[in-house]
Amino acid sequence: MNTDNSPFPQAGSKVTAAGVKHVMLTYHYLDIGDIDGYASLTEQDVRLDHPGAPPLRGRDAVLSAHAAQATLLRRHEVDTVVADEGRVVVLGRVVRQPRGAGHQAPYGVDFADVFTLSGQTLVRSCRRYYHAPLPGGAPSHTEGSTAE
Repeated sequence: MNTDNSPFPQAGSKVTAAGVKHVMLTYHYLDIGDIDGYASLTEQDVRLDHPGAPPLRGRDAVLSAHAAQATLLRRHEVDTVVADEGRVVVLGRVVRQPRGAGHQAPYGVDFADVFTLSGQTLVRSCRRYYHAPLPGGAPSHTEGSTAE
């Protein structure tokens, strides 16, 4: 139990571990289209910020948005999870199979989600970032480097 009056669970605690489980379950529920299951892991005043969409506030708005996007043609592939003091960062890829694609290859995009958790290990907020190539083919940070 958190005894320092912080709104976040203590790092490395059983509460943080439970929060990580809840975050991982959010992806599972979204991937199978279980909006009620997803709802059970969120606070009433949950916030959702995704690129290209207006910020959503409150469980009803967030659930409506997820229900409108629910499809069994999308899945989250998680690569890395880092948790500390009421925050969980997840790195992964959202993979989509085009509708009626037959043998067409799935496509995806890399993401980073930053979750904040309540003291009850429920999702309080999620902000998503997508990987995008640099505009105009600008050189990456490693091009021109002399380090070996």
